[in-house]
Parts: sequence; C-alpha cells; structure tokens
Amino acid sequence: MIGTIFSTELEAGMIIERLERKENLSIQGKSFHTGILNDTAVTVCICGVGKANAAHGAALLIEKFKPDSVYNIGVGGAYPSSGLSIGDVVIAEKEIYGDEGLLSKDGFHTMDEILSNAILNEFIMRVPEELKEFKNKGNFVTVSTCTGTLEKGREIEKKFNAVCENMEGAAITQICALSGIPVTEIRGISNIIEDRTAEPLNKADIIKTAENVQRFFLETIK
Repeated sequence: MIGTIFSTELEAGMIIERLERKENLSIQGKSFHTGILNDTAVTVCICGVGKANAAHGAALLIEKFKPDSVYNIGVGGAYPSSGLSIGDVVIAEKEIYGDEGLLSKDGFHTMDEILSNAILNEFIMRVPEELKEFKNKGNFVTVSTCTGTLEKGREIEKKFNAVCENMEGAAITQICALSGIPVTEIRGISNIIEDRTAEPLNKADIIKTAENVQRFFLETIK
C-alpha cells in the first residue's frame, strides 16, 4: 500500500476524486481517504501545515495503515537560483531541516553541528527508478517560517545547495525513517522566493501548480 501525505485538501483534491472504492475517515482531527488508484491501494492523509502537523499525520498513517512507501506531495517555493518556474514539478533528492539549530554571530548552525547525539538534520529521499532521469531534482529545505526576502533565500540555497523549500517534508521523512519506510517527495513550484509582503500568494498559481503535481503523481503510479 502506498501512503500519500498532503498538507491541504487543495493539494490533494484530484487524487481523492480519482480513488475507487473510497472510504473517508477522521483520526485525531486528521482526514484520511483510502481506496484504489490505478490498481494500487492508496491512503491519502491531509496532515495540515507545518512540522508538528506533518509528524502527527505521518505517525497516524504508519500506525493505522502500515504503508510500504510514502509520497509527500504538495507545493513549495523555489530558491532564486534554482532555474525553476511557477508550475514546474521537482523531486527531492535530500530533505533538510533548515532552521533547527543555533543562530549565532557567525551564522546558522544545524543541530548535528552543535550536538553530538542530535537527530539527523538531512535525509536521503527515495527517487523511484522511473523518475531517476527526470531533470528537475535537488535538495529540499523544510522551514518553520516561509522565506520572504531575496537575501535570506540566497543564503539558504547556498548553505544547503537547495532548490526548493516547504514546511513539512523533513518532519514526514524523519518519522517514516524511524519505521524504515522510504519517502518520495514531489512538489510543484507555487512561487519564486523574492522580497515579498504578507499578502497571500497568487491563488491561481497555487491551484495550477497543485494540479500539475497531482497529474505528475497519477502518471507515476500507472
């Protein structure tokens, strides 16, 4: 069985709609949808936004449904030098915690730099054989605060050699790693990191990107 984790219903709507023999249930406030997709048993978890929600959703998915593998699917922001455009789909080769650690006068230090027995800060992701030749791949960074300045975006992408950021990936991957479950992360680019205000991102771009990444997933598990 394949487990899939999305942070919002918007990012999962097309997948849920395609499920055959669908059953819907709620566990500890999280929505789950089970069914058959292209002759494959699939469970969809809507975890909510952020690391805590992501870890909670992943733990429930593993405990209740025992997936053989997990796909984390959604949208994310591309770093300015990534070469990615809005609507592009990209696959994670690594997931990295981008703001777990120490911020000192000489810069940001990850947990594994400051504690000898720290949790892993980086996780190697599963890239399925059929996706190994896909051109858009790279390191993803998981943050608690979306990057809203060009200067900070350039700093993060340089430190982690990263192409994309999100708010859930590393937490999901860490929880799955504890149970030996491989994770594939696929994201669509909803925005390019730049100097921005607190205004919401363009909704049309988010919808278009969410549809693109869901189509990509549907084609992947034919």
